[in-house]
Amino acid sequence: MPDGRVQAFRALRHRNFRLLLAGTVLVGLVQPLHFVTQIFWVQHAYPENEIIYTGVLMGARGVATLAFSLIGGAIADRFERRLVLLGCESVSLVLNVFVALLMLMTPFGGATIVGVAALTFLAAATQAVDHPARQASLPAVAGRDDLSNAISLNSAAQQLMIPITIPIAAVLNDAFGPGVLYAGSLVTWLGILPLIALLDYRSSGAAAGRQMLSAVVEGLQYTRRHLVILGAVALVFVMHGVGMPGVGHLGILWATNILEVGGQGFALMAFGWGVGAVAGSMYFAQRPEVAGRGTTLVLGAIGFAAASIVFAHSRSIELTALANVGLGVSLSASTISASVIIQQTVDEGVRGRVLGLFPLTNGFAMLLTLPISAVAEGAGLPIVVTVLAWATLAFSAAIVLALPQVRRVRPDPSYSTAPG
Repeated sequence: MPDGRVQAFRALRHRNFRLLLAGTVLVGLVQPLHFVTQIFWVQHAYPENEIIYTGVLMGARGVATLAFSLIGGAIADRFERRLVLLGCESVSLVLNVFVALLMLMTPFGGATIVGVAALTFLAAATQAVDHPARQASLPAVAGRDDLSNAISLNSAAQQLMIPITIPIAAVLNDAFGPGVLYAGSLVTWLGILPLIALLDYRSSGAAAGRQMLSAVVEGLQYTRRHLVILGAVALVFVMHGVGMPGVGHLGILWATNILEVGGQGFALMAFGWGVGAVAGSMYFAQRPEVAGRGTTLVLGAIGFAAASIVFAHSRSIELTALANVGLGVSLSASTISASVIIQQTVDEGVRGRVLGLFPLTNGFAMLLTLPISAVAEGAGLPIVVTVLAWATLAFSAAIVLALPQVRRVRPDPSYSTAPG
């Protein structure tokens, strides 16, 4: 039997996968940094409205992701995916330059938040198009035999950035301020763009020549007909759309206002999440047969809900950090398992459109942050986060009971989820 360490990194033997993974690492580094830095900026510039303005920025991201995820999936199935990535990251750089200028100069005074929110909307839209093209490229750059390993390594690389980025952002924010930190992060594109340019694979779907709307509808109909794919997407949707607004997007406000531990305490919480996520990702990189099981997806979803409940009832930074470890492991297990199951099952012609549903769930979560923030202003964060945690458990259990086909999945590439 091959050495476990070799097994865990075997997808790295493919040159294009190494390049794509390196670019994903850099994108994964800068995105959470931008997310956290903007919240620090809001706390500094608008201390009396920090909760609602944080919701505005998350809402802008959410609306953009909802509006463009399905379109992004259709684009990934219509054009050469490598060129889609290059175009998206080029536009993203330009947009983030203007965001940095607004944060540094606040040229419109109190109304600057409007400009930042508008540009954040556009930047999130480019990432919503980027994501399905990036994920749909994995079979082309890693091959079918190493696909499960590539998905796990890709997830590990993204999750690894959380425990690295958040503490760095907390320290550098105190030293330089959020505007300077945001502007400094733009040097990351000096690596992102050349890495994409060096890719030489070919990967595209079957939507060329079709109208965008009909291509989107076709992808949605395909997902609805394939019950296991539908169940996997639904579980991920509940975790991101219901659970994440409480334990994830409002995490900084939870640390500062409820636990009263400040930015460094939030860094400890994020570190716990990142450690759990990376540990889970590396485990599945070595055990792709476990990642491809439906029981892994189900247990990950239920475990995420249970950890969310612990998070909501905890008032100790140590217990909250421990809950975040559970959140990281569970989200890693469920997301990787859902990705493996879908990637091994979906037809190549609609791969981008089906994978475009994943950022759609993130968009829904960010969009919900705005009304949730408004409710939290009046009812309080503890009540809102607790309700969301228990709702996550209820919805996850309902999906598992309604679609028992999900937990019966085994890691067989020839497995078909199409109804008879």
